[in-house]
Amino acid sequence: MTGVTIPRAPGIPASIARKGVIPAALLAALTSPLAYATLERLEGNVTTVYADKLADNVPTYCAGRTDWSAKPGTKLTDDQCREVNKITLLEYGYAVLGCVNWDYLNPKRLIGLVMFAVNVGKDGACGSQAVLQINAGNVLAGCDLIARTPSGAPNWSYANGVYVQGLQNRRQAERALCREGGTT
Repeated sequence: MTGVTIPRAPGIPASIARKGVIPAALLAALTSPLAYATLERLEGNVTTVYADKLADNVPTYCAGRTDWSAKPGTKLTDDQCREVNKITLLEYGYAVLGCVNWDYLNPKRLIGLVMFAVNVGKDGACGSQAVLQINAGNVLAGCDLIARTPSGAPNWSYANGVYVQGLQNRRQAERALCREGGTT
């Protein structure tokens, strides 16, 4: 296939390996049916590369995978997108595992934070007030910050400075997953 290079599955980064053995429930959550279904529900699953208008026309395909070298119009199979989506979940999941205190994670919270990271970027999610609050033990307040600022205004719901209701809807879904399982 020309026009798209299927990314390779990432290995567990050294920064995570130094934290210890990833709890089995968290590792399993990254490629669980819930993770796939949530990723495809929030991102869609488009088998043709397109220029994402909300993200400066970055070429996008499958369930939100972006790649400036991908050629718009390139078609992928369902099997190729399943593999790309698995890699996306692992890649962003490892990033979240690298920046969030595992003591405050459960499988659904991890999936919510991964979906947040897929949309706002690894650095955006890991540097967010949401993650900072979760890591400080203020789990529910941190989850709330995914969707709302401390003043109650929409958070992470703007594209090119313009409010997008669809992004706020997504933030609410990510917030809800993050809040499942209580405070720890």
